Amino acid sequence: MQTRGSLAVERLDNGVLVVIDRYASSLASLVVGIGVGPLFEESDEKGYSHLMEHMLFNVSGFDVDRAVESLGAETNAYTHRLQVVLTFQSLAESAGGLAEIAARMLTNRRYDEDRFEKEKRVVLSEIRMSKEDPSERIGDLGLLSLFGETDWGLPIDGDPHVISTAELRDLEEFMEKWIAPNNIIVAAAGGFSLEEVERVKAEFSKLSSPSQHKTVPPMGRGKLFAEEVRDDIDGVYYSYAAKLTLDNAYIRLSAAAFHLASGTKSILFDELRNRGLAYSYYVDFDAVGGDGFIQIVVESAHELEAVREVVRRILRTKWVPPQHRLKYFEYEWRKTMEIPLNRAYAYVEAIARGIEPESLGQVMSKAVQEGLARIPDAVEYEAEAVLRKPD
Repeated sequence: MQTRGSLAVERLDNGVLVVIDRYASSLASLVVGIGVGPLFEESDEKGYSHLMEHMLFNVSGFDVDRAVESLGAETNAYTHRLQVVLTFQSLAESAGGLAEIAARMLTNRRYDEDRFEKEKRVVLSEIRMSKEDPSERIGDLGLLSLFGETDWGLPIDGDPHVISTAELRDLEEFMEKWIAPNNIIVAAAGGFSLEEVERVKAEFSKLSSPSQHKTVPPMGRGKLFAEEVRDDIDGVYYSYAAKLTLDNAYIRLSAAAFHLASGTKSILFDELRNRGLAYSYYVDFDAVGGDGFIQIVVESAHELEAVREVVRRILRTKWVPPQHRLKYFEYEWRKTMEIPLNRAYAYVEAIARGIEPESLGQVMSKAVQEGLARIPDAVEYEAEAVLRKPD
């Protein structure tokens, strides 16, 4: 076991990586990252990670949601490009029970066919809603424009044809392949006792299956411009995305996203909302190693050309933050990391991208101090997408 301060990192005998961060809190959180997502799916599996996320909560003869609530707890799950993440947060006195529920979900291999068909319909509904929602659609369209129909350019939720024709035995084989001990990260944070920590290790030591080899696919290059015309929207939805290469890309892009969109003195707030160009916007980013992307989406804008000029200029400027932004980041970081769920989630995300959890705060603070200074020179290519009403 490797220990620094309150943080302990240990590789169990079966390969599960466990991060323990005990500190005084009335809450406790357990976050589990399974190292599979759309980037590792074959062409006939597009959406299996998302479908797996749903099916994990369907344990035959065991009501996961009721068991969680009986602990005084809540649970959720997410599908990202690199991993499926399960989250649990409870009263501190119930911390040990979280590990038992999570391990039971991961070791279960009995699924009901009817439940499987119902979850397929739920996933298909989510995909349909994503396409109908202009805010989500412009995000997907922007990355399709940047990366084309490659693993990085396709929607995370999956392909509706693949989902609709999926069979339970295919998904079970997929889950058996990827829910492997050496492909799992577990982070426990907050009010865990030493006894409960040992319970976490014992529960996740039950996992056993063959090890997996995986390779992150390269980022492709799309047509660099896309446009859709819809008569059910008001205003213009605009995406600007850039593919970048720079060291420690995930952290630097995370810091850039903070400066772009967090707080009332963020760059986009000043440049878009205060100028009356748009009320709403968001930033997406991701990276593996030195390859990454950043995307700015402006929702229901009034003037396309004005918004385009502002956004493109921002990412071409080597912006360095003033002192008040650094102080604001310190506040946001402390506020976020006081919550066990946020802390555990941050560790799982960092490890998935090769970042040591012990150094997360330090490297993030350093990147925030850089601002956007490294971004303009790191851009390899850029793309735009527009969602608008008919002329």
